[in-house]
Amino acid sequence: MKDLQKIYTDKVNEALLRLQKCESLIESYFEIKDLLDLESSILHLRKALEIFALASIAPNKIKYQEYRAQADKNPDYTKDYKASSILKALSGINSDFYPIPLLPTEKLENGTWHFDRKTGKFFDKNQFIKLYDRLGKYLHADNPWGNNKEWEDFALVVRDGISSIRDLFKLYFTVIRTPEFTGVWVLETRENVVQFLVAESHGEFIVENY
Repeated sequence: MKDLQKIYTDKVNEALLRLQKCESLIESYFEIKDLLDLESSILHLRKALEIFALASIAPNKIKYQEYRAQADKNPDYTKDYKASSILKALSGINSDFYPIPLLPTEKLENGTWHFDRKTGKFFDKNQFIKLYDRLGKYLHADNPWGNNKEWEDFALVVRDGISSIRDLFKLYFTVIRTPEFTGVWVLETRENVVQFLVAESHGEFIVENY
């Protein structure tokens, strides 16, 4: 499992570096209105989402591989890259794989440490897929006879998306359910560095909706 933890951590780190580049490019766009900065930010943001989707395969690798092997077309999971398709497949394998945001840990009177869940809205799986699919529209050259892409409005969407993803990645847990391990991985990101905590359960458990 440790090799999969390393893959997950490395890919999350890579996604964070892409987000950092996105932030620099999108701020540059708002300052000097260079469309190439916006296009580059869109590219890095879409790749960051793809990288995180690929990371999410790691703790679910065996089941994901088995699921993909049953496909009539392109059953080789090692060639997967489309984030929206990966997330949809993972949802059928492990409904709690997507990050669930947490509040900073606090020490209880009995000496144990407790993470409480964040309340309110966060960048959920449906928003992830919607943003990913929208980004794809802006990766191609403009057809002069096509519709106006409204770049200025979408630049705001990109900036908000980067901020929402950053907020999600600050501190969250993902649920793991395999024959070898049942529990959660808790990840905290500080200054683009991932800190990793493993919490194993001694039995089945459910994740309640907030």
